[in-house]
Amino acid sequence: MVNPESRNLGIVFQSYALWPHMSVARNVGYPLEVRGLGRAERDHKIKAALDTVALGPYADRSPTELSGGQRQRVA
Repeated sequence: MVNPESRNLGIVFQSYALWPHMSVARNVGYPLEVRGLGRAERDHKIKAALDTVALGPYADRSPTELSGGQRQRVA
């Protein structure tokens, strides 16, 4: 059996499954952290991902401050 963190698979739950105590950037970066990426590479990938979905300015906000569509893009 393969551990979840070792799988090369992502899932978007219907409820988005975002951690409300973590910022948008931390929610996006958590899987990268679990996989052991260094901080600089992780920060670069987080910024690129958020910019791709037009959420760069929301990086430091809580997911609870986002609209449903924005939460879906974070997930």
